[in-house]
Amino acid sequence: MLHTYHIHVSGLVQGVGFRPFVCRLAEEMNINGWVCNSNDGLHIRCNTSAETATLFYTTITQHPPENAIITDHLIQEISTEIFSSFYIKESQSDIVPNLLLTPDIALCNNCYQDINNTNNKRYRYPFTTCLNCGPRYSITQLLPYDRINTTMVNLPMCSSCISEYTDIHNRRHFSQTNSCKTCTIPLHFYTSKQKEEPFSDIELIENIVTRLNQGEIACVKGVGGYLLLCDATNESAILLLRERKQRPAKPFAILYADIEMASADVQLRSFEIDALKSKIAPIVLCKAKPFLGNGICKNYIAPDLDKIGVMLPYTALLSILANDFGKPLIATSANISGSPILYKDEDALNYMFDVADFIVTYDRDIVAPQDDSVIQFTDRGQKIIIRRSRGLAPNYFPNPFSKLNESVLATGGELKSAFAFLTNKNLYISQYLGDQGTIDAQTCFTHTLSHFNTLLQKQPTKLISDKHPDYFVTHLAKETAVKNKITPPLEVQHHKAHFGAVLAENKLLSLQEPILGFVWDGTGYGDDGQIWGSEVFIFQNHEMNRVAHLKYFPQLLGDKMSKEPRLAALSLLNNFPTKYFSIQKYFSKTEWQYYQKLLLQKTPLQTCSMGRFLDGLACILGIRIYNTYEGEAAMQMEALARSCSYKPYDYYSLPLHNGELDWRVFMQEFLEDWQQKEDISLMAWKVFYSLAKSIAQLSSHFFIDKITFSGGVFQNALLTDLIIEQLSHKRHLFFHQQLSPNDENIGFGQLAYYQIKQSIINNSTPESKNYLSVLS
Repeated sequence: MLHTYHIHVSGLVQGVGFRPFVCRLAEEMNINGWVCNSNDGLHIRCNTSAETATLFYTTITQHPPENAIITDHLIQEISTEIFSSFYIKESQSDIVPNLLLTPDIALCNNCYQDINNTNNKRYRYPFTTCLNCGPRYSITQLLPYDRINTTMVNLPMCSSCISEYTDIHNRRHFSQTNSCKTCTIPLHFYTSKQKEEPFSDIELIENIVTRLNQGEIACVKGVGGYLLLCDATNESAILLLRERKQRPAKPFAILYADIEMASADVQLRSFEIDALKSKIAPIVLCKAKPFLGNGICKNYIAPDLDKIGVMLPYTALLSILANDFGKPLIATSANISGSPILYKDEDALNYMFDVADFIVTYDRDIVAPQDDSVIQFTDRGQKIIIRRSRGLAPNYFPNPFSKLNESVLATGGELKSAFAFLTNKNLYISQYLGDQGTIDAQTCFTHTLSHFNTLLQKQPTKLISDKHPDYFVTHLAKETAVKNKITPPLEVQHHKAHFGAVLAENKLLSLQEPILGFVWDGTGYGDDGQIWGSEVFIFQNHEMNRVAHLKYFPQLLGDKMSKEPRLAALSLLNNFPTKYFSIQKYFSKTEWQYYQKLLLQKTPLQTCSMGRFLDGLACILGIRIYNTYEGEAAMQMEALARSCSYKPYDYYSLPLHNGELDWRVFMQEFLEDWQQKEDISLMAWKVFYSLAKSIAQLSSHFFIDKITFSGGVFQNALLTDLIIEQLSHKRHLFFHQQLSPNDENIGFGQLAYYQIKQSIINNSTPESKNYLSVLS
């Protein structure tokens, strides 16, 4: 007997081929009805027997399309309806959206075969996509996900593509990004803002390759923004790119045509290959080989580093260019250093001719700008996300904050910014939005937030921000609260947000036993008004207690110290005046006199930053005097440490006294090695080994089994491995998984802190009321 059933599937179920999948399954099972997208996911209505309905439902929910994520599902019998076929019904948009947003998906293997098959109509077609790959988040203007709600709305399909689109057995059945050479997305080649060359697509590709071979710099539109490309084997081209981009030393990523080409320059392990070939297609930091088979200019690509950022083409256009060029290409975000990636055609034409010799664009707009995601793996295989953006943003699943029933916006941190938005039990973490110290970055932040509000049709009812009074993200939260007429933002101390983030990622928020947390980074406004950055916390019974940190030292000239390791060294050596001569050469006579007077004064601002501590040590070793990009000194010291041929097991001491880690003892022993002219690579190794040893000693001191790690210092692959080596056999270690340890996780951590605070309120007892004073 036939019954009518309604099935509702929620989650990441649009833009992943779910409707075509249901259609094919219904045909196989001889079921009539319909499937459609809605703002709350996917809806199916059908009539069949109870037994068949159960099998249909089970197959859909247990074996969905590979890119889908199901967060919830239900089936219910409803009043009888009669259907004569199974079809895809027009999408519904009459309710507030409640679904995950589909990220951009890298070129799939089938589409790669298409563009390389001379008999295929998409042979060498730059915008080849299918149900399983292509732009999604970057082109979505409204929900539900349909072509009419994307920036392809004004790019109609030809009759051939329509035939594919309506063919239930075609890989492009209901593929919203479908196009081919006949209904192409027009490409444009500019040699100046006013001059477009009248090239055919074939001529355009040929000209790009020819000009790259001549040492020119290309600006080419990608999925999430524009990329700058140049020959990675041409020293002059790379130096010219650095000069024009005002990027003296920050490493560039390299685009390789395939794994075989990349393996000539870098060591590739199975998990690095898997990451490179994944649907995310991130940049993966890989160890450079001693002999570089492709002849790349390593010293100009990644100066004084032992790793190279490797990427594979994630679009058909990039794949065609990389294959035709036949050599590695520099591929870096099109911007001036310190500004966000450019994604608007008019901005590229207005600003990028100061950097690029020619610009290639096309008629599909980008509405969600995104840099390439960046990851690395330690020698032991621990994954570390450096930048979470294209392919990873904007969802976080599973949502660990299901106890919160509000729409909550956490504006995150000021540096490496990313906001978190919780609504309808769905959690979204924005793409990496850069450092909010420029108007351009702030504009990008507010644009992205506005885009979220448009897509989700939701405004926050609760706001959370960093505690720093002068941050843009703090002011934005306050302004939003006034605008929306809601309570002022909850302010969360930076390092407590870090700790909350790693606790929530590892499902530790409700654990009863104590958890030890190490939060080490460059800067964060502390509860005492000083600059924190080497925090050791204990979390138990919803309380976060700061139990240890580096002994404070003077923070000289505010943020200037983070850009000049010589100032960090000077601050540290203030306790060792007889060793001043080791760094005096890095200052002019006038500077030296000024800073000596400054140190004699009582400095109101103190820091316990592990980042600045490492900067100071790097300067004393002669590694860096100035940082031209964040973390440069520490990254070069890490690379130097890995080059050490003899790795000793003695270490510099970091004793704990009254909650302070006395770095002066560490420094005394460090300076003794330096004075004895110890090999600097060995000293660099001892620095990181000593920090790992200190963590082990603190875990024994507090006798706590579970240990978490967050903060930018734990992007250091060597330090991470040394911690694992010393502690994994006797402690349970917890690192970030879907998020970076850097400040991109702050918004997520602010939500974690808020859930902790709400748990205290909801479970308040006479004893637990004291916890609020600890958290506040």
